Amino acid sequence: MKQAIHITHEAAVKIGGIGAVLAGLCTADIYLKNVDRTIFYGPLFDDSPNSKDRLGKNSEILFSTIDKIKNSIYNDSFDKISRKYDIDIVYGTKTLFDEIHPEKVSKIEILLLGVKNMHQDLISIFKFQLWETYKFSCQEYETDWDFEQYLRIAIPIRMITNYLLTNEKETIYFSHEYMGIASCLSIDLNRLANEKIYFHAHEISTARAITEKIPGHDVSFYHLLKDDIINNISLEHRFGSQRHNSRNELIKLADKFDNILAVGDWVKQEYMYLKPNTNEEKIKICYNAIPIPKYSYEQKLKSRQRLQQYCENLFNFTPDIVFSHVTRLVISKGLWRDISLMEELDIYFSKNNLKGFMIILSSLIGSGKPSEDIHKMENDYGWPVLHKENYPDLIGYENDIYWSCQYFNSKSKSIKVIFINQYGFTPAQIGNRLPENTNFADLRLGSDAELGMSIYEPFGIAQIETVPFGGIAVLSKVCGSAFLLEKTFENESLKPYHIIDFAQNNKDKQNWLNLTNYERTEIEKNVLKSEAVNIFNLLPKNNKERETLFNLCQEYAHRLSWNETIKNWNLFD
Repeated sequence: MKQAIHITHEAAVKIGGIGAVLAGLCTADIYLKNVDRTIFYGPLFDDSPNSKDRLGKNSEILFSTIDKIKNSIYNDSFDKISRKYDIDIVYGTKTLFDEIHPEKVSKIEILLLGVKNMHQDLISIFKFQLWETYKFSCQEYETDWDFEQYLRIAIPIRMITNYLLTNEKETIYFSHEYMGIASCLSIDLNRLANEKIYFHAHEISTARAITEKIPGHDVSFYHLLKDDIINNISLEHRFGSQRHNSRNELIKLADKFDNILAVGDWVKQEYMYLKPNTNEEKIKICYNAIPIPKYSYEQKLKSRQRLQQYCENLFNFTPDIVFSHVTRLVISKGLWRDISLMEELDIYFSKNNLKGFMIILSSLIGSGKPSEDIHKMENDYGWPVLHKENYPDLIGYENDIYWSCQYFNSKSKSIKVIFINQYGFTPAQIGNRLPENTNFADLRLGSDAELGMSIYEPFGIAQIETVPFGGIAVLSKVCGSAFLLEKTFENESLKPYHIIDFAQNNKDKQNWLNLTNYERTEIEKNVLKSEAVNIFNLLPKNNKERETLFNLCQEYAHRLSWNETIKNWNLFD
């Protein structure tokens, strides 16, 4: 058996994609059969007095210098470490539940370090070691606390592992993104024979930053990437030095580790673009996966009826086809492309006497808005059909999404779009016009198509969550999950997805680096105009077609599960 340490900012609380990956990975059968001890390691964010939730839900604190708790077998060891480094330590256990099988649990340990007052001389020694061994200079990032905290938790990690871990077992260290690089370098300085180190590349942060920043987004970036790799031109040669970005400099050192685990095919290419001299064999494609609950076709129809009734309650018509897009509200998700596609599909729907309803579920407030605020807005002015600026309703980028939807709805003939700037999908969370007993599963089950035309998407778990139930995934080519879908359904003529390449060859446009926002938008519109008919033809127009898709997807669904994808990682056998 093996023991694993996952170094991450989501050690205590599941915030986003990495937390979802950890939950899926650490409860998967193949992981549990080969790893009998798992520790989540990271900085202590919650150091407030008398906190009730330092380690998140389903957890128990066994040792805490802040709370004066000493119920651990490692009390003496933690006291020594705390005194030596002048740090706070919070240690405990947490139960991770399989999302589909709640009875199947995995008990993990959590170790968080509060490093604000760490001894400066020990910090200076470690920074010198990084320069001496890896030529990594910390000086220009010392005012960046995000960098500094992840560097500091690296300093005691060897002493911690000496006290906590069993030397007879193989130990695997996972650096989840840049956050764990310094800790893994600290281990690498005096690595033992039974230790392996992996950089889990959930993205290449430099590639994301550039793609989001340049006006041409993915249309420019991936054109340049493909051409430049062929011509031996690196990312920094093309876009200039990224040395000012500590994350960029840290992840370039990941080639010192045993493997780089890329969550998608583009992530591998992006790393090679960033650091062309990397041994390509070190980079393994390790796709993410999705939880796959068991539902019948009859349950799908019931969920679909709830969504249809919701549309009826909002817009006074029953849709033939339901679209959805569940996502974080960030520019990388390319939500404006949803509206552009709806404009094209509205033409086909009109010609064929069909009605469509699209739900965009996304909010800048990830924890959700209070139920009482939602119901008040619903009663006062008809939220979410109508919105008002400022909290508790629209804030920031939410305004842009709403007005795009409003403009579309004002001129569309057959499709209406609703923007729900809230977290969750129950009447308590969304309002009383959502049918009674509706929940988030209904949105996944009842949707005919989930959109996900991102400009940057290393994998994209949410984009494919409707697929096991016959929902079509409409993805951009930059999504890592698009490659998994292609491999899963490669032998089938009917495919529950449509992949759009916005960076397809365009002979009329050669200067991709200087592509303007207007030019990129025109390219997107032209691509969507040509792709719309194919998407329309793929959509199920009746329940017979819907059932055919459902049965096909149920047959292949297991290939999208964590147990199946992890087999192909070849890390735990």
